[in-house]
Amino acid sequence: MTGAGFTVWVTGPEMGPVQAIAEQIAAGIAARAWPVEPLGASTPGIEVLAGEAGERRVTFVAAALARHGVATVVSLPAAARAARERARTELGRMVEVYVRPAAGAAAPDYEPPDRPEVEITVPEAVPGAGAEQVLRTLEVLDMLPRREDRAYSEAEEREVIRRLKAFGYL
Repeated sequence: MTGAGFTVWVTGPEMGPVQAIAEQIAAGIAARAWPVEPLGASTPGIEVLAGEAGERRVTFVAAALARHGVATVVSLPAAARAARERARTELGRMVEVYVRPAAGAAAPDYEPPDRPEVEITVPEAVPGAGAEQVLRTLEVLDMLPRREDRAYSEAEEREVIRRLKAFGYL
C-alpha cells in the first residue's frame, strides 16, 4: 500500500548518530511495506558533492521520489539551518529529526533546527526509541499508515499533536 511520498530529514552535528538513527527509521518504514529510499553522503552521485550542492541534489531527488509515493530518509547534517528550511519548502511533506549529542555539539558551525518535529538525544536510554517516536509522528501526521498491531494511548497522541501545534505545523 502506498500513498503520497514524504521525506524524513535526519540532522545533527555528528554524522555517526545521524546515520544510525536514519537507518533505524528507514528500516521501520520498510517493515510496513512502504517504499523507502535512504539518501545520504554515501549515496552515489551525492558522495562527491559537499555542502549546499549536495543538499540541493538530495532535495531534488527526494522530491522526485515523493511524487511517486516513496518515503526518503535523508541523513545529511546540513549545517546551515537555512538550507534545511529551503529543503522543507521545496519538499512540502517533510519531518525534521534533530539528533542531539548528550555531550554537546561537536561541530561549532552546525546550526540546530529551531522547531524539529522530533528531537532525539543520543546515546538513547532505550535503543530505537527515537526511531519509534519518528514513526509515530509520521502516523499522527497521516504520512504513514498506523500499524494495526499496536495501540496508541490517547495521551501519546495528544502530546504529539500538542507539540506539532505549538510549532505551527498543524
